[in-house]
Parts: sequence; C-alpha cells; structure tokens
Amino acid sequence: MNLCEQRKSVRYKGDISLEVKGGTGLTRDFNSSGIFFVTDQVLSVGERLEVVMLLEHICLGLIWRLHCEGEVLRVEPTVEKIGVAFAITSHTLVDSVRMAQA
Repeated sequence: MNLCEQRKSVRYKGDISLEVKGGTGLTRDFNSSGIFFVTDQVLSVGERLEVVMLLEHICLGLIWRLHCEGEVLRVEPTVEKIGVAFAITSHTLVDSVRMAQA
C-alpha cells in the first residue's frame, strides 16, 4: 500500500503563507488533518503549537487567518529551511483584514 492510500483525506499542493512561532513559513501541501510546511523556525517532534494560515480571498481583497492548533510529527532539515509535518487537532477561522492595494 502506498502513502496516498494511507491518507485519511485528499492532500492538496499549495504555497500558502503562514505564521509559526514568531516567524513565517510556506505550505508545501495540506489537507483537513495536517500541513507540511517549510520554515526557518526551530521546531521539535512532539511540540504543540499554533500555526496561522493566511488565506487570501482575491475577489474580496481580504486575508483570512485560519488558526490551527496541533503537534509537530516530523522535522526534516534541508539546506536552507526546515520541513515540518504538522498534525492539526483543532482549527478556527478567526478574522480577516483588507489586503494592501497594489
């Protein structure tokens, strides 16, 4: 059985900005139960934390903040950043702000 068959839900590719532990990151892929992202923040397996995904609504010009609480499952050091597998235990769509005009 391959990894895709073991997943609980469909995983989506996407580069979504996020805030994590006082810094920033960028998603590589995600689904309803987890996120894989890269960051320059130092994280440890088993660490509980909040990750905030910044969801841009292009038509309305808003950025929604999706607060996700969960646990770091895996950390993969790379040359420039750290890859992090993060399991979501709860999430809340909290608020929005108007995007800066270009």
